[in-house]
Amino acid sequence: MRIVRLLGTAFSLALRRALAYRTNLFFDVLLALVQLGASIGTIGIVFSQTGLLAGWSAGQMLVLIGTYSLITGLRATLLDPGLADFSDQIRDGRLDVYLLQPANSLLLATSTRHAPVALVQGVLGAVVIILGLRELAIVPSPVALAGWSFLTLLGLLIGWATSVALASLAFWAPRLNLGVLHGAAWEFGRYPIDIYGRWLRQLLTFAFPVAAITTWPAQTLIYGPDLGTMLMAVVLAVGFTAGTTLVWQLGMRRYTGATS
Repeated sequence: MRIVRLLGTAFSLALRRALAYRTNLFFDVLLALVQLGASIGTIGIVFSQTGLLAGWSAGQMLVLIGTYSLITGLRATLLDPGLADFSDQIRDGRLDVYLLQPANSLLLATSTRHAPVALVQGVLGAVVIILGLRELAIVPSPVALAGWSFLTLLGLLIGWATSVALASLAFWAPRLNLGVLHGAAWEFGRYPIDIYGRWLRQLLTFAFPVAAITTWPAQTLIYGPDLGTMLMAVVLAVGFTAGTTLVWQLGMRRYTGATS
């Protein structure tokens, strides 16, 4: 609960700063609309030529795109600001300020800077999900909503873990920056995992689990929760989080700090 209060305070301060620049809010909303419109437009072009995309209908694709947009908005709000210069902090020793604080240094270094305006993308994603469900004439059950929410949170956790793990490689290779690679892999989540070939599908399920980030939550909202899928998502989230924590701990043994 102490960590939750700390993160809540950090978000509150970030929100106050964001509201001081309302012009930026307008352009951020406009940019989110353009990006989401481009995704929906692409899907519209595809479905003008076919009725199904790897077994997914237009309404189901809207649910998937909405889920992707929502979780991307949450990531951009809660995680990206703290991870934007994480590798640079490792290289120049600015991590010292977090290591001296009486709280978990990994969470402080990666999750205490926020961009509340990016929540706009998440809100727009929720609207698209509703439109997709309306197209499908589906009213999700409380169990389906709970399962979707749970998987969405796990997807956000996996996104955090993979981002931090890649950034932490800077402990061993100071000039290495794999943030672009992570962003490129994240883009695969715009489409269902079923459209990719077998080997790429395996890669996007276990090496960089895009399936757990977007496809599985969308399927849960449409069809209801599947116990096997839920358990696999939990295993992946726990495994990636544990692996990232280990990488961080090993990296801290190499860290010298700005004052060393």
